[in-house]
Amino acid sequence: MSKDLKIFCVKSFFNLIALCLFLVGNIYSNTTLIIIGGWGMIVFSFILYHRFLNPLIAIILGIFLALILSPWYLGVFWGVSIYLIFQTVTLLHDLFTKRDFFKTNFNVN
Repeated sequence: MSKDLKIFCVKSFFNLIALCLFLVGNIYSNTTLIIIGGWGMIVFSFILYHRFLNPLIAIILGIFLALILSPWYLGVFWGVSIYLIFQTVTLLHDLFTKRDFFKTNFNVN
């Protein structure tokens, strides 16, 4: 396993924890978990996906939901969480269906 792949897996794990904190906070109406999970998702999304993915749809969705939901940051967090859920599903699909998925994305010099 390459060093870049290990780093990607660790960052993805932290991103998944932040997403779970956000969702659990919403289920139990715990504002602290919502804020910690939401900010964690945003920070880890920028750290994790700055080279690989384009988060423009998350930004547009976050702005749209921020205008609809109250408080505004809840809309931003929901936009990022929806984006992360779809990215996780896409990543898992590519991981199991494309044989050279990690070779092409992580061994770029």
